[in-house]
Amino acid sequence: MTMHRRTILAGAALLGANGLAFAQGKEIPVGVFNSLTGTYAYGGVPIQNAMKLALEQANAAGLPGGNKFKVFEADEAGDKGQAINIVNQFARRDNVMLILGPTVSALALAAGPVANELKVPMLAIGSSPGIPAIGPWTFKIQATPVDIMGFLGKLAVESLGVRNIILLHDQSNDGFVLQKTAVADYLTKAGTKIVIDEQFISSDSNFLALATKVASTPTDAIFIAAPAELAANLILQIRQAGLDPKVKFIGPSTLGSANFIKTGGKAVEGTYVVSDYSATSPTPMNQAFEKAYQAKYGSLPDNWAGMGYALGQVAVQAVKNAGPTPDRTKIRDELAKLNKVPVVLGNGTWSVDAGRNPSYGGVLLQVKNGTFVAVQ
Repeated sequence: MTMHRRTILAGAALLGANGLAFAQGKEIPVGVFNSLTGTYAYGGVPIQNAMKLALEQANAAGLPGGNKFKVFEADEAGDKGQAINIVNQFARRDNVMLILGPTVSALALAAGPVANELKVPMLAIGSSPGIPAIGPWTFKIQATPVDIMGFLGKLAVESLGVRNIILLHDQSNDGFVLQKTAVADYLTKAGTKIVIDEQFISSDSNFLALATKVASTPTDAIFIAAPAELAANLILQIRQAGLDPKVKFIGPSTLGSANFIKTGGKAVEGTYVVSDYSATSPTPMNQAFEKAYQAKYGSLPDNWAGMGYALGQVAVQAVKNAGPTPDRTKIRDELAKLNKVPVVLGNGTWSVDAGRNPSYGGVLLQVKNGTFVAVQ
């Protein structure tokens, strides 16, 4: 018997043994892309890992009609052009029914118009309300800056007693700009004085002049909105420039990354972060997620892993609701209807307003002894 003949017969036997599964279900192609390299890899890697975990768990638990997710992965590397190309490839070459990603608002705002033009639903990480405003095919998992930054502003004013503050942000990312604006508005209304308001870009690495200026300016706190490693590097340089040790650092969920602590070391001890997710949440859903994530990836999930997993939870629910014969339009329609979905974020419930902007409450964390702990 020839090798070709044996291969055909073996394949036929396998098909016969598994014919019921083939007859009952079909593959649902899903494109998953994040910053696996580049500036935003600190978030993109755990996001992508957690997204895949959610899809794998859904396959194991079973989807309507015996369907299974088939995952196509890509790395947008923090580049707008690459993000646009990937969405084109997912939609045209891979014929995906759903796209999960990219990692930040700036990339979602660049790639979102392509998803709308090609009529493929895209569920992105990102806080900008401009993402759902692109069109009916673009959605986001993350709360708007105005919604989440209020938790940090309240902490600064009511718990930390901040009366003077320095604001620093990365102007190359729409999300960071909106976060800075939101916290500035809150603090100004509360009577806090902004003594310095400076911007920079994520490609910077030498902050000597800025660090010297900041360290020599009397203030109660310093707010930084920037990529995790960059923010940690900036804090390190500000401390080295002679900052008063009583000055507190505060920041958005971007800093809720293991790489923030790894990069900053002792310099970032005491930093307060408003987070979307807390690994210390005692809910059964979170405990199960933590156990599964640690078993698969060898580390506890950080804020970005929690965000990726929640995005996966929302995506899976939309596909389930689309029934045994899903397509792009059905999944899009179900995403648009979703509300009050149980997730691992914030207060445990992902809800949306009329503009499809999510909310789920904020979690306040502080870096203590090299780890994030919940602020009581």
